[in-house]
Amino acid sequence: MRLGILGGGRAAWAFGSAWKRIGWPLSGVWLRDESHSHIAELLDTARLDLPDLARDSELLLIAVSDRAIPEVAEAIPETEALVFHASGALLSVRGGFSLHPLKSLPPVGEESDLGGTLLVFEGEHRRTAKLMAAAIGARFCEVSPEQKPLYHAAAVFGSNYVAAVLEIAERLMARAGVDNAREDLVALALSAIANWSRHTDPKRFTGPAARGDRDVMATHREALREDPQVAQIYELLADEIAGSLLARPKERV
Repeated sequence: MRLGILGGGRAAWAFGSAWKRIGWPLSGVWLRDESHSHIAELLDTARLDLPDLARDSELLLIAVSDRAIPEVAEAIPETEALVFHASGALLSVRGGFSLHPLKSLPPVGEESDLGGTLLVFEGEHRRTAKLMAAAIGARFCEVSPEQKPLYHAAAVFGSNYVAAVLEIAERLMARAGVDNAREDLVALALSAIANWSRHTDPKRFTGPAARGDRDVMATHREALREDPQVAQIYELLADEIAGSLLARPKERV
C-alpha cells in the first residue's frame, strides 16, 4: 500500500524506513513550512503539500506530536486513504486507527527498524493494520479505547521511567565520586533487565529490598536525606518490590 507521511520525527522515520525495507511505495512526506527535517531526502521521496499527499496515498500516517495530531488530522482534505497515527496515548481519528510501536524509537537518520516490534492497535480497519504489521515483520496486538491510557502508562514505566531512574543513578554516582559511570550503569541495567526477563518467581529481583535487608536500606535513606524527592522514589520502589514479592507471581503462558 502506498504510504504518505505527515511529519518528520522519529515515528515518521521508523515507519518510512520499514516501508523502504520491504519495498512498499512511499507517496511522499508533508512537513510544516518551518520544519528543518531532512526525512524526505533520507527516505528518497518527495515533499508534498497536503492535497497532493491525500490524493496520492492509500495510507496516511500522522506522525506529529500528540498535541498536534487533532489539528493535523482536521487539516487533511477529503481523501480515500486510511488515516492512522502512531501515538500510544491518543485514540484513532477520522475513522482510522492508531498503531503504536512499543519501542524507544531512534532519532531521524539513525538506523531504525520495526521488525520484531510489538505494534499495538486501536480503532477501525483491524485487518489492514494486521497485514501491515505482518508485512514489516512486526508483532500485533489490540487494546480497547477504554484501556489505552492504562496501556500507555505501562509503556511509560517500561521506557521513559527506566531512563529517568538511570539519570538519577548517574547523578548519585557522580556525587559519590564515581565519574564516567554511564556505560557501567547501562551494563548494570541491562543485566537487571535480563534477569527480570528470565524469571517470574522471586529471583526476578535482586538487592536489599528483595532481601529484606533493613539495615542497608537505612544507610541508603540516610545517604539520600539531602534529596527528599529521590529518597521518596527510593522508598516507593522498595515498597513496590516488597509488595510484588508478597503477591503470588503469575506464570507466563
